[in-house]
Amino acid sequence: MIRVNLLRDQTVRVRKTAARPTVSRMGLVTVAIFLVFIGGMGSYWYSVSREIGALTQTRDRLRRENDRLQGLKKEIEKYQSLKLIAQGRIEVIEKLKEFQTGPVSLMNHLIQSIPRDSSLWLTLVDQKADRIAIRGYAFRNEAVADFMTNLAATGFFKSVDLEVLESDKEASKFSLICITPRKLPSE
Repeated sequence: MIRVNLLRDQTVRVRKTAARPTVSRMGLVTVAIFLVFIGGMGSYWYSVSREIGALTQTRDRLRRENDRLQGLKKEIEKYQSLKLIAQGRIEVIEKLKEFQTGPVSLMNHLIQSIPRDSSLWLTLVDQKADRIAIRGYAFRNEAVADFMTNLAATGFFKSVDLEVLESDKEASKFSLICITPRKLPSE
């Protein structure tokens, strides 16, 4: 049978001395080295994570710039193809202009000779051999004089003479006779 004493033992109490931990110098040095190592690893991790963040932002910025440049490159290629098409058309127009003769050349010189700042319009252009008759109306007599000067300045006509100038209140009716140095083919 087991007996249990429920009363406290009435013996003298003796104070137990607590075991005091002894610290060795080698342990302190080890802990200090460990703490320095952990601090170094933490600062290294912090600097690496900041560098990764900066490089990620740079990568994203460069990708956006690359996408923008690719778009510009496609746009440039599109405009270069349009430029080639336009250049081809210009070459065709210049070849046609180079080979134009007769009435087309005559009409070009007439159109270029009409003064831009005046109201002058032509009603008749008639060509017979090297003689060209031009009739029209102008709001001012000075416009007719400017038109004659411009025609003579083109070098296309040998002479430009005023045949008739009838002035009314509203408009002046005029008729010119122009002579070309060579016979133009008529249509």
